[in-house]
Formats: sequence, structure tokens, C-alpha cells
Amino acid sequence: ESHGRQAEWTDRMGRLQTTLETDLFCLSRGGWTEFIASGGSGVVMEDGTLVFPLMTRNGAEDIYSMIIYSTDNGSAWALSEDISPAECLNPRITEWEGSLLMIVDSEDGQRVHESRDTGTAWTEAIGTLSGVWVNARSGASQKECLHVDALVTATIEGGRVMLYTRRGHASGKKRATALCLCVTDDNRTFSVGPVAVGKAANWMLASTLLHSDGNLHPLQRRGNGEGRAISLSSLAEEPSTIKSVLSTWAQKDIFFSSLSMPTACLVAVLSDAASDDTWNDEYRCLHGKVRMQ
Repeated sequence: ESHGRQAEWTDRMGRLQTTLETDLFCLSRGGWTEFIASGGSGVVMEDGTLVFPLMTRNGAEDIYSMIIYSTDNGSAWALSEDISPAECLNPRITEWEGSLLMIVDSEDGQRVHESRDTGTAWTEAIGTLSGVWVNARSGASQKECLHVDALVTATIEGGRVMLYTRRGHASGKKRATALCLCVTDDNRTFSVGPVAVGKAANWMLASTLLHSDGNLHPLQRRGNGEGRAISLSSLAEEPSTIKSVLSTWAQKDIFFSSLSMPTACLVAVLSDAASDDTWNDEYRCLHGKVRMQ
């Protein structure tokens, strides 16, 4: 951030390499008046590049999302050449299939942008995390609209997936009161369930997901006018559930491929294992419900 605490990196001997605040000052191009730290976490790309999300403000008070990155373990930093459209806020980033994804909040929901050149150019990735693109103005319910709060890429059961939390809405209230964990391979999405529930409607929730050695930890920040709190917890059952679901996806892909059924972009298969008016999805993601007219 341009004002406040400095982010510092040291080498293995504990010697200071650089201060991020100093680099931001040097990198500031004439039009930018302020840099603002984003709530999202940084990522280490497969090639070792360190990337952090960042917001910036210009003289007209417009806010944009961008990234700052280092290719030498923090010795020097560079700003992305391209930026998001104006008033795209709170960027979350992750690496996915060779691209850097950036999800931003916009006036009508959220948008996904991608870059294959460390932010030299950003393009809208409409086919990625398709649920993000459901616009509440189109008549979709709040339940149907996906709002990504935290995002991380992980290797689980030998495959790459994205884990994210989304804000849930209780009793039809617009204010988010819960954080639900989901896993996706960008084709199918499974909702694991809530990992945090707000006890007071006026408390805001923000979260970051940490995945390491098969363990999953949500870092949550809550706050209102009276104070703020940060908590780090460990999820006990959710990693096993995720592994079970991913195993099912792999098994079903093998089975349906043996029937000469293409599985690329196959989202769901409704089976005859129905109960009452519900048809079950073989992939455990999208179940069908029969409505009598």
C-alpha cells in the first residue's frame, strides 16, 4: 500500500532485499496518485514469479485493478502494463492452465479477466468460472449468482482444481452472512458447504484460502464499527469430501468414455436413481428436479 506498513523480503541469511513500498514509489507512473492493497492473496507462478493483486487510483479518483510482480524473488518489482476497466475493484488472482486469472468486483457483479503475459494485456475470460458471469440484473436469483470471495489453485488427487469461497445469503437477506466452499475444474463445480457463518447481520466477512500439504485453512476477517477480528482455522472433513468428489469425477469420465460418450465439457449426467421428483447427477454436482405444471 502507498501509505502505512511496508512489505519486506529477506534472503536466507536474513538480509533485507527490498521494500515493496519503495518500489511502488519508483514505479508510479504520472497518472497514478495512490496504490491500494487488495484483499486477495498473492501467488507464486510455475516459473517462480511472485504476483500480488493491487488497486490504483488516478487524479480523477477512478480506481482500477492491476498486479505487481517480481521475477527475481522480490529483489525488483514491476507493475502490469495493462489494467482493468475503471471501477473494477478487489482483485483476486490465481494461476490456471498457463494463464493468470483476475476476478474483480464491478457495478453489476463480478468479472473474470485473464493474462498470459503477466498483465501486459488483460482480456475477459467469459468461459472461465462461468457462474461469475451470471448477472443479477438479468433476473437471476441471488442463489444463482456466484460471488467469489477467495480463490486458490491446488493439485488434489493428481489433478489441478480451483478452490474458492462464495458469499451465501441467509433467509433472503442481501447481506452475505456465510462463506461456502466450492471446488471446480472449470467444467464441473461441487459445493462442499459452509465454512463460516456470521452471527451478526452487520458483520462483514472476507476470507483467504490456504492449501498446503493436503490441508485447507480458511483465513477470515470480520469487522464492523466496533472492531475487527482475524481467525485462522483448519478444515477437518472438507478435504476428504473434495477428494471423494474428484475421484467420482475421474471414475465417471472413464466410464462414460468407454461408452463412446464425449466427456469434454460434460457438466452433469442425470441418472434413473431418482427419489420422488429428484434426479441425481452421476457427478454429484447438478441434480434435476421435476416440477408439475
